[in-house]
Amino acid sequence: MVLIHLQAKQFQFNAGVDADLQNVLEGLSFSSMFGIDYATSYTQAFNNEYAVFQPNWTNYAGTDMISSLTQYGQDARSGDLNVSNSSYRQTLAFSGQLNYETLFANDHNITAMLIAGGFQRSQSGIYQGINNANLGLHLGYDFKNKYFAQFNGAMIYSTRVPEDNRTAFSPTLSLGWRISEEDFLASSSVINNLKLSVSAGILHTDLDIDDYYLYEAIYTQTDGAWYGWADLSAPARSTDSRRGENLGLTLPKREEISLGLDAALFNNFLVFNGNIFMSRMTGLVDQLSSLYPNYFQTGWPNSSFIPYVNYNEDIRSGFDFSLNLNKRTGEVDWTVGLVGTYYTTEASKRAEFFENEYQNRQGRPVDAIWGLESDGFFESAEDIANSPESAFGAVQAGDIKYIDQNEDGVINAQDEVYLGRGGWVSSPFTGGVNLTAKWKNLTFFALGVARMGAIGIKNNNYFWVNGQDKYSEVVRNRWTEETMETATYPRLTTGGGDNNFRNSDFWQYSTNRFDLARVQVSYTFPEYFFGGDLVKEFGVYLNGANLLTIAPNRDILELNIGSAPQTRFYNIGVTATF
Repeated sequence: MVLIHLQAKQFQFNAGVDADLQNVLEGLSFSSMFGIDYATSYTQAFNNEYAVFQPNWTNYAGTDMISSLTQYGQDARSGDLNVSNSSYRQTLAFSGQLNYETLFANDHNITAMLIAGGFQRSQSGIYQGINNANLGLHLGYDFKNKYFAQFNGAMIYSTRVPEDNRTAFSPTLSLGWRISEEDFLASSSVINNLKLSVSAGILHTDLDIDDYYLYEAIYTQTDGAWYGWADLSAPARSTDSRRGENLGLTLPKREEISLGLDAALFNNFLVFNGNIFMSRMTGLVDQLSSLYPNYFQTGWPNSSFIPYVNYNEDIRSGFDFSLNLNKRTGEVDWTVGLVGTYYTTEASKRAEFFENEYQNRQGRPVDAIWGLESDGFFESAEDIANSPESAFGAVQAGDIKYIDQNEDGVINAQDEVYLGRGGWVSSPFTGGVNLTAKWKNLTFFALGVARMGAIGIKNNNYFWVNGQDKYSEVVRNRWTEETMETATYPRLTTGGGDNNFRNSDFWQYSTNRFDLARVQVSYTFPEYFFGGDLVKEFGVYLNGANLLTIAPNRDILELNIGSAPQTRFYNIGVTATF
């Protein structure tokens, strides 16, 4: 038996310096910030040994009873305290910026910022820490709060690419026109604010590069093949290549453009913001065997001369919006808000050589899920004999039958098709609705969130039951000869079930859902209640989170396998300002 105690400590420190440089130049200021975040942990344990006993059973007069006990091991306590699993993580961060803002001739507003920042993170067990350094510039101008122009640029530095390619400049430009300030709309009783904006930028990033030194070649003997000579000398291990060198590796580039509209109508009764956007990622890094002859890699010895290259490209486009309705009814202030984001993705460039066009990843969503198309269950041995052969092992009546997409008489990976979007980052459409009602010092707030357009695959061991796995309730309607007309689950098997338990539309389900994400009631006491000398503001609140889910597959979405169950939160608290 092991008695374990986990020790964890964290230290955080922040310090900043602000300076008003009006004496140097009117409108000039300086600010800086330095921070340390240090965390450490280790495990303490007493490793004690204890005897265990196995009962030996006998039957006496028709009754089973324990006749004796067999002891295994001894009770032993060394008293030694063992310390293990020590780890640390340290982050150092610094930023400094010069700020400038001025207004001249009462019409021309100019802003500027020069920013330098960076951080360094080191972690136990990781040789290469994370280093990030950036230099940024902001220039802004507006004329009479009517015409706007902004330029932002960042000089970034990354150690994830070769030394000659570690710096890159990322510029963005934004233009705006507040139409409501023009003479032909200035006196409008309907339009309070109307603004058009457009922005474009080219951003370089290393967030899509998974590791350091991917540009270097790797040679290793760690798992090289053993070989020897005819003279019976001691065998030696081969030196194998794991990847080729590419000193031309560069940072991936993201090109973006967006068009926006801001509007406030009917004395701010209706406030709207909307944007249409498109983003293209180029130069994504991958190790692509299809770009090189097949002799660039071998299965044995395990060797490859294929380098990481900039090749893949992705496109994301869509729109987002927010709409608020504000109305006062009697003594109640109402606000109803709607927000939403819809986007599409496309793997616009891929290195691939699929025999069948329907399997090409290029042109499909980046979060595409692929699998076989099911066609019910096998009903009999005759049905199996008249169907394409399965490359996933012998099948029996009650196994899932699949469609032979390429009509070659064999069901295999070449028959997998596009099933839908996984929505791994977010669903294709995410929307929200919020309601705020305020009466005097009492406020009610509710937030609902909808996610739509993605699918999931029931592929954990709750649904894929084979071998010696314990049965879950989903197997109750399994296939048998008596239930073949109504079965929703394949036949049970103590084997591997390779034919059944693989990605296919049989296991596909919709992840569409609407969640009542938060409800809160709060009350702020009048200032005179506490006198206002010591306590400036005091309030109480009651809220709940994750209160309700409405979904066609709610039972699946709320099911956690191998982890803590999902929870709903209820909080009661106070807020105070002194």
